[in-house]
Amino acid sequence: MTRRNLIFLSLLFIAGWLCMGSCLAQNNTTAYGVLDGAEELGLTEFSELAESTGFANTLDNQGVLLFDSGSFVIFAPSDDAFAAIEDMDMTSLIENQTELERVLSYHAVWNSGAFVNISDIDSARTLQGENLSIDFTDGLKVNGANVTESIQYDNGIIYVIDKVLMPEKSSMAGAAKAAENLGAKDFASAIVAEGLEDRLNGQGLMGITTLGEGPFTIFAPSDEAFDAAKSTVDSIKKQDMGMIDLLGYHMVEAKDLINMTESGSAKTLQGESLAVDSATGYVSMARVSGSERYSNGIVYLIDQVLVPISLSM
Repeated sequence: MTRRNLIFLSLLFIAGWLCMGSCLAQNNTTAYGVLDGAEELGLTEFSELAESTGFANTLDNQGVLLFDSGSFVIFAPSDDAFAAIEDMDMTSLIENQTELERVLSYHAVWNSGAFVNISDIDSARTLQGENLSIDFTDGLKVNGANVTESIQYDNGIIYVIDKVLMPEKSSMAGAAKAAENLGAKDFASAIVAEGLEDRLNGQGLMGITTLGEGPFTIFAPSDEAFDAAKSTVDSIKKQDMGMIDLLGYHMVEAKDLINMTESGSAKTLQGESLAVDSATGYVSMARVSGSERYSNGIVYLIDQVLVPISLSM
């Protein structure tokens, strides 16, 4: 081997070693999640509750496809705020997982671009379904609770508040309600009529949460899209399991995102795959125009009804 070749190979080795070091450094950079932000703010109690219920995964957008610039606004009670709750009430809250998730969801707002700053609005809908009142007259307040500090994290912003907020209703907004809020009432009605609501909300067999599925990424055709495809939908309704298959073709579960192809193809609940392009905001030939989060997933509004090949033959 000539001296020139040896020098060339040495340079290649050094370049490869430097590149490998750079690539490893980039791959080892960790995301700054909601628990990281909460820890920096000293929110021990909120962190423990959010982690134990899996709510932290929701706030980190784990298991869902992201198509737009949506983000969370979280009003996290301080440790002192939690300490102010009567011991009996706090114990009861922690032992009731459903109630705890409902209370935590009442402290989170999904912003799909409706506002730039929370101080720009006077009311915001929470993941639990009820609204929070926002007041910026004398410092930022939410439902009368004072905001004391804040921090940005990868998927939104955390505001520390000095009071635990309690929702009035004992209900929890789910997939159907999220679709309704976006203007996909026909799709929402179909979800309920076909018995898919509990599954999408992660309630599991016989209401056992641990047997629940999700989170889900749901593409809900607008009411206008349903009207435009009325003849097609009516024809599909006549087929055995037709509507179940049609609706399922608009839904992707978290486990199927793991096997999503590099070309952007994801397997749906119906079984066939959908082409998704988060960069352009298209699902197959349908355009995504809005989003709404709920505790077990995300719903996107699209402008067309998607029909799988098996139902179009």
